[in-house]
Amino acid sequence: MTGGGLLRWAEPLWLFLLVLGPVPWLFDRWRPRVAWPTLDGFPARGWWPRVTRLMGALPGLFRGLAIVCLALALARPQKVAGWTWIAGQGVAIVVALDHSSSMTAVDYPATGGPVARLEAARQTLARFVASRPDDLIGLVVFANFPDLACPPTLDHLFLLDAVRAVRTARPGDDGTNLGDAIVWAVDVLKDTTPRKKVIVLLTDGRNSPAVPRPTDPEEAARIARALGMTVHTIAVGQGGAVVRAVEPRTGLSISADVEGPDLELLERVARAGGGRAFVAAGAGALEQVFATINALEKSPIRGEIRTRYHEWYAPWAALGLAMVLLDRWLAAGRLRRLP
Repeated sequence: MTGGGLLRWAEPLWLFLLVLGPVPWLFDRWRPRVAWPTLDGFPARGWWPRVTRLMGALPGLFRGLAIVCLALALARPQKVAGWTWIAGQGVAIVVALDHSSSMTAVDYPATGGPVARLEAARQTLARFVASRPDDLIGLVVFANFPDLACPPTLDHLFLLDAVRAVRTARPGDDGTNLGDAIVWAVDVLKDTTPRKKVIVLLTDGRNSPAVPRPTDPEEAARIARALGMTVHTIAVGQGGAVVRAVEPRTGLSISADVEGPDLELLERVARAGGGRAFVAAGAGALEQVFATINALEKSPIRGEIRTRYHEWYAPWAALGLAMVLLDRWLAAGRLRRLP
């Protein structure tokens, strides 16, 4: 089912130019003029003198309208082409993706040589999404603090764009807070409609939060399970890798050895959440994750994709150009004036 009619502005800051619309008319009205002999002292008869005065204001009016139209065109009005409603059978999934500095360690085996853990996580998540076309999938990224990168959606192209945009956490946010990430994912999932809800924690598995009173990961998993959610964990990385970064105060390049995933912790978290713990050493582990989630009971899903827009800047640009041409045409005729 589709629908439309909503209007949005892609570049709304250009709308500030609308305040310049009255300037040409005000300039024409208040600009200094040379005194010429006129018949203003004689009483006007008929309608033609009034028409003449109105026509004299037209060039300034057209220039003002040209500014307004061009401002609207630059703001790029877009009309929503419609909604696409998709119905299906699936589950709601939120992936909590670790993007702490330890995820830059290069120790994940891949064709052509090892790659960084974060890049491996992106690839893992992309394959995961591709295998779940009928599921609502969302993305939470976390280091010290969790953040919602994409709400649960059937628009997986938008989700994959969000995955590609994930970058390593800034130095002030560096850390690995597994517990708060699970709690954040629980909060995102609780309002979704499917009965079956799954959290997939994708991390290098070293819980090292640098925040006061962080949530214990196992306790967070138990909370999720109490709310009817299942928590699976996927570990990436092998240990013994080197993280390279730039020290913000000196600008010098620094490096440090990082440990591998805390597999025992991730096993306990998955057990507390009623799920399973996997090690992403290759595609085989991912197939196990998919098979486990496939075994869950499906429930009806109705999702909405609203990403199609029609550009409406061209009519405004054309109208602005027409206003400029009318102004020039009138100024070149009977309404021309001396500087």
